[in-house]
Amino acid sequence: MDYEYQKYPISVVSLAAEINRVINDYNARRISNDDLYEIIYWYAHNCADLLFCGQDYITSIKKICGQRRIRLINSVLSGLQFSFFKEGT
Repeated sequence: MDYEYQKYPISVVSLAAEINRVINDYNARRISNDDLYEIIYWYAHNCADLLFCGQDYITSIKKICGQRRIRLINSVLSGLQFSFFKEGT
């Protein structure tokens, strides 16, 4: 991933800010569909403890990102198996 986004955010708030930046850049057509998929999958696989709580997103992620961004993230991650991630972290 050779983008200007933070690769390993250290908190839920910084991860949500990076996701917001990614989706804003996607909406402004600064990054392509493939780039969006790659970045969101990267965060889902490498920062799962900051993004997920069981089968759902962490509440702070939902509040900071908002419904429309969460809907887009759901579309991107629609084929992802949540069983790969730890429950309750």
